Amino acid sequence: MSDVKYWKYPGLDGLELCLADHVAFRYGRHIHLDYHIGLVEQGAQNFIHQGSSAPLAPGQLSLLNPDIAHDGSCFGELGFRVRVFSLAPELMACLAEELEQPPSFFFGRPLLHQPQIYRQSLVLHRQLEQGALAPEEAETQLLALLSGFFPYRDKGPLEAAALGRLRERLLAGLDQPHPLEQLAADAGLSRFQFLRRFKAAMGITPHAYLRRLRLEAAKKHLALGRAVADTALAVGFFDQAHFHRAFVAAYRITPARFRAQMQ
Repeated sequence: MSDVKYWKYPGLDGLELCLADHVAFRYGRHIHLDYHIGLVEQGAQNFIHQGSSAPLAPGQLSLLNPDIAHDGSCFGELGFRVRVFSLAPELMACLAEELEQPPSFFFGRPLLHQPQIYRQSLVLHRQLEQGALAPEEAETQLLALLSGFFPYRDKGPLEAAALGRLRERLLAGLDQPHPLEQLAADAGLSRFQFLRRFKAAMGITPHAYLRRLRLEAAKKHLALGRAVADTALAVGFFDQAHFHRAFVAAYRITPARFRAQMQ
């Protein structure tokens, strides 16, 4: 018995997402034409890869390359819940180029026990299921996740001067889109170089930083009595639902209630 959901996320070309609950179920031996990152959220899966069998449980990731035969089944009577990122070869080739990896690079091992990457993968998959991220931030979070799977020698954090220029640029255009590709190009870096060097300096991704700048500005607008809808647009949230969720997540209060308390 299975309950399976597939979907795509706006702005994330080359990515397919899947959430599946399986009970008393076994996959037939099969292959995929894309790359798969899988994580079990509940229960455990008996993961069979090139003749080897191992339990796939919370805290681990399965990493599958195209054209590799594999199998799987429920490890216990209660079944399991699995989340999967399916990545097109074109997307992975782009990643390889930016990370200066060989064009034919691939996942080196089928199982990865990296609790931090597991948690990062789980949080992102849930956010993409809930529609909680704006397209620009979803792209940044996906690239941040993917870059963690492959070795890359960074040149260190972005310098303070570069960070200062970026901050002023973002503050001057909070109501404008800021694609990661453009931010990176302005710094003379690839997307992955910029992403990793920014995160090394600030501890968060560029678009998580931008979201916080927008929310801090939103508080000032609301404190002056500006309408919630007008405030959302003024600071760059073109989706009211995203603004509401982001504000509550940051401050544990709705924008409307914050506005009322500040009057």
